[in-house]
Amino acid sequence: MTMIKTSDLRKLDVINMEEGRYLGSVCDLDVDPDTGRVIALIVDEVRPFRFLWGSRHADLEIPWKDVVLVGADVVLVKNRTWKR
Repeated sequence: MTMIKTSDLRKLDVINMEEGRYLGSVCDLDVDPDTGRVIALIVDEVRPFRFLWGSRHADLEIPWKDVVLVGADVVLVKNRTWKR
């Protein structure tokens, strides 16, 4: 098992591997304070036409179990419906 620092995850692009769709970039992590395990990635999801009605960004919470691969430049995730 390869170890990765949380700081290395920040700003990585997140791609839905089943649709090939860019979801946004990692902006934060949800970590269990008792175990130190990552529970979810918080992704800063870009929404291009939102600027007319408010914030252009929305947070997307992707459970760690849906992460397939963490690479040097990208995080691949399974296709699921995630919480905003």
